[in-house]
Amino acid sequence: MITGLAPQDRITAVDPQLPPAPLPLATASTTGHGWLEDLLIRTGVDPSTAHTVSEFVIRPLEIIVVVAVAALVARYGARAIRRVLTKMARPATGRSGSPRAEGRVATVVALISNVWRFFVVIVAISIILGMLGVNLTPLLASATVIGATIGFGAQSLVRDYLSGILLTVEDQYGIGDSLTVNDTTGVVEDLSLRVTRLRSPDGTVWYVPNGDIRKLANTSRGWAKAVVDIPVIPGGTEQLARVSAVVAGAARSVAHEARFVGGCTEPPEVLGIVAADAEVCTLRVALRTTPAQRATLERALREATIGALVDSGLWAGPGSEEAVPTGDVAAEIPPKPQSGPGT
Repeated sequence: MITGLAPQDRITAVDPQLPPAPLPLATASTTGHGWLEDLLIRTGVDPSTAHTVSEFVIRPLEIIVVVAVAALVARYGARAIRRVLTKMARPATGRSGSPRAEGRVATVVALISNVWRFFVVIVAISIILGMLGVNLTPLLASATVIGATIGFGAQSLVRDYLSGILLTVEDQYGIGDSLTVNDTTGVVEDLSLRVTRLRSPDGTVWYVPNGDIRKLANTSRGWAKAVVDIPVIPGGTEQLARVSAVVAGAARSVAHEARFVGGCTEPPEVLGIVAADAEVCTLRVALRTTPAQRATLERALREATIGALVDSGLWAGPGSEEAVPTGDVAAEIPPKPQSGPGT
């Protein structure tokens, strides 16, 4: 039996010291409180007092700061967007010459500015909810899944709206304009940010998504030219000069008519022969006018020039063989041989 005291080192090995108790500061830093509450506790403030100060004094101030910053970002961001888009659209507005171009640009700029403000408000609300302790992780996860699904399924829809915004800002066409989009020609009856409605000359209504518009021709802006091709009888240099003079005279008479004189700002141009073969030559005449009068002016030019050529015996259309040439043209055409009993 051992009756003596055990050595000190053996006592230490058998009865180890317990770990020291955790410090209050360490427990306070791991409780998940806010940074201000942790700071107050570290400085010796009672935890309940620190929590009260953080929740009812500092937290409202943080929310006010977030709201103030969001308001500034929304205001000055919208102003910057308005300035940039207006600067981008100014050249297109000047080229279009349309009185409604500035109004349409202002409408689209206001729309994009409102979208920016809405985005800033959503971000600010999310930040405030996070500050109040609302767990946004499930909501953000759901929004991400829904957004990805909508994004993949509505790519063409997004493209249509973006194209509609650009078309409206640039004022490439408007209601009442005559367009040729891809292989469709018609007059614009309605347009929106997603689709453009056209009515073709035969009355068919076409709906063209703005995202599908890759190339278009607008024949209703600025000025236009009425171009008419006239078939004439082939002949020598003097005869062609005579034909050009007759066509030019007929075109001048049309240009001086009361219904066309306001739109015809330049004299008619006889562009010369554009096609020829052994039987007929094609003479082209052009006259500058307004887009609204081009079709009517082309019909009037065609009627006047054909009438003048028929009267001069230079018309190469049906019945030209029976036309009686007059003046120098009659002298240039040899007489037809007379058929007799011996032929």
